[in-house]
Amino acid sequence: MIAMILAGGTGTRLWPYSRSMTPKQFLNLGSTHESLFQETCRRLETLIDPEKIYVVGSASHEGELQQQMAQIYPDYRPEQLLIEPLSRNTAPAILWGILQIPENQRGEPVVILASDHLIKAPEHLIGALKNAETLASSGYLVTFGIRPDRPETGYGYIKAGEALEVGFKVADFVEKPDQSTAESYLESSDYTWNASIFMATAETWLDEFRNHAPGLLAVFENATVDGKELADPEVIRKIYQSIESDSIDYALLEKSKRVAVLPVDMEWSDLGSWESIYQVSEKDKQGNVIRGNVISHETHNCLIFSSKKLVTSIGVENLIIVETDDALLVCDMTRSQDVKKLVETLKREERHEYKFHKRVMRPWGSATTILENTSYRIRMLEIQTDKSMSLQSHQQRSEHWVVLEGTADVQRGDEKVILQENESAYIPKGMRHRLGNSGNTTLQIIEVQQGEYLGDDDIERF
Repeated sequence: MIAMILAGGTGTRLWPYSRSMTPKQFLNLGSTHESLFQETCRRLETLIDPEKIYVVGSASHEGELQQQMAQIYPDYRPEQLLIEPLSRNTAPAILWGILQIPENQRGEPVVILASDHLIKAPEHLIGALKNAETLASSGYLVTFGIRPDRPETGYGYIKAGEALEVGFKVADFVEKPDQSTAESYLESSDYTWNASIFMATAETWLDEFRNHAPGLLAVFENATVDGKELADPEVIRKIYQSIESDSIDYALLEKSKRVAVLPVDMEWSDLGSWESIYQVSEKDKQGNVIRGNVISHETHNCLIFSSKKLVTSIGVENLIIVETDDALLVCDMTRSQDVKKLVETLKREERHEYKFHKRVMRPWGSATTILENTSYRIRMLEIQTDKSMSLQSHQQRSEHWVVLEGTADVQRGDEKVILQENESAYIPKGMRHRLGNSGNTTLQIIEVQQGEYLGDDDIERF
């Protein structure tokens, strides 16, 4: 069996924990110390060899993905991590991943999973995947339906039809229902939640794309007629620039006549809102979900998360309170879906808090903002061993680096120097420069940026 994990989402409903540059799949919101993405990888370990697990993610999160992948799979091959240059929804992502599977493995079942879901009974998922192999090997596209335990209006539903040896043929895919319709689905045994987990052989996936999305398949296939590889970033960029966004549901599943559903109970949640996190989390005697530095008195049925500061509450109930380094959310429990609207306001007003945390992961390490205003920014840079920034220049700001720990490889124009602890380098506006770490320990640098404009788009790379 082969697995493909889709990790390109940029969800906004768990703000301020989740940001567009650090979405929920990279956060610790499950039952372990690892991120949801890493938990997704872990739950496949008993069934699928690590070299047969592919991950499709966004260029915006490349650094985070590389670091989290390396923690789980230290020996992963670069071709297992597919970085999308643009967001085009799930159909192109899945097709690109399928085409990367070697031809001699295309008869094997391929399971597609989201990277940001919570599954409290992973053994039930593994059992369902094993049961679905027969259907997949018979040419079916298999979906996995979650038996509903409440009349949920936030999920799509799958209606089961004719019974098969395992599972059922899919009679219909149903969009998110209203309350009364959801209640009727709960009473019926024919309806399950669509968990966006799918399985088919690579051959079946390609046949279904050929039948129902031939234009999309042709774009990918035509890009390789001159011997070019889909692993070439420039080839993929041109493909993604030429195609429209499309979900796998609309592109294939709702059109195909070979779709089956396998109902499964695995204590699943898509963690699509703070209220959903409250629902699946362990609560104290007052019905509260508490994490971090929190003291509460006469507080009931609240979710209170603190990342650093002491958060206290007295005499409140049914609230969501979430603190991070640079933001505080206070929200009525029943209004948690409206957090998405709040983030749209932040985006419209060009507030950086919708996009970044103070600590931002990069392919070379991380950058943590300590202090900033309109004319300067002070950051802690942590550069991993054998990593370096790109050769670059800035037209509207200068930079001053001070080494706190480690050894820095610094390029200033044509000059290359090595800096030790307590040594510094000044980079004037317009000068080409690069910072790297060839040492054996993480390099820590204090960076002071000064200028009339400090935006991330003031970077020219060489």
